[in-house]
Amino acid sequence: MTSMLKRNITALVLISVALLFILLLRTVAVELTDILFFIFMALGAYEMYSIGKKNGYNPITLSIIICLILIYPLFFLFEAAGLLSAIIISVMTSLIVFVLSKDRFALKDLLYTVFVLFYPILLCSSFFLINRSAGNLLGLFLVFFITLLADAFALFAGKLFGKKKLMPEVSPNKTVAGVFGAYFGGILGSTVVFLMFDAFHIFDGWNNVGITAMSDNLYISIPIYLILAVLGSTLAVLGDLAASWLKRKLNVKDFGRIFPGHGGVMDRLDSLLFVAPFIMCFFIMYNGVCSV
Repeated sequence: MTSMLKRNITALVLISVALLFILLLRTVAVELTDILFFIFMALGAYEMYSIGKKNGYNPITLSIIICLILIYPLFFLFEAAGLLSAIIISVMTSLIVFVLSKDRFALKDLLYTVFVLFYPILLCSSFFLINRSAGNLLGLFLVFFITLLADAFALFAGKLFGKKKLMPEVSPNKTVAGVFGAYFGGILGSTVVFLMFDAFHIFDGWNNVGITAMSDNLYISIPIYLILAVLGSTLAVLGDLAASWLKRKLNVKDFGRIFPGHGGVMDRLDSLLFVAPFIMCFFIMYNGVCSV
């Protein structure tokens, strides 16, 4: 089996499983989707922790464990304020341990610990807010369809037409053609979501859907979906580049080995971790405007 075929089969399985959990499990109980996101958050944090250890960092384990223990219960009780509280408590714990342990931890260890609290934990926690209040199923579908199709078409366009490198010092495989492919895939993904929610209203009457359409007026919905597609695709590319540069700095090819041909959880979350907070912020502001 060629590496490309193996990669494509794994991608198809991952996309199918993700959409199955989001669409079916969420209609049973919103909490089931939260559990999925938390598992990926915890695995991503573990991968970043392990890679840091292999590269000479000594992350403050207690802070990361406390954050993972507190973040969902506090979110469940207080939503965004709970997420922020969990991060603040964990950062303060890091500083306290850093001071009291004297020479056990270097400054680089403290900074790497705080980095893990933000990437991936805080960024991944945006999925909780989208799932509960900032877009609901519509927001989740936008994140996944824009990001996954942007990544897929970036790879496709890069393989077929990629000659000019985008940033070879950061990621030697990224091409300018791949960026255009990402925009095409992102717009296609956003269009699919638009058709499902605003054009055909296929989720009307489903359990736990939340927002069933961006707007009752298609002339308002269409430009919003287009803007989200363009900005989301841009962030997907930047998230991919950021992860590539980070892996270069950490001297690893992949963050992990969970998915055959795809690396670890963080290798699958790289673009999503940039797109999800953007979609979350958009719906928070959009809901605020609509409630005025």
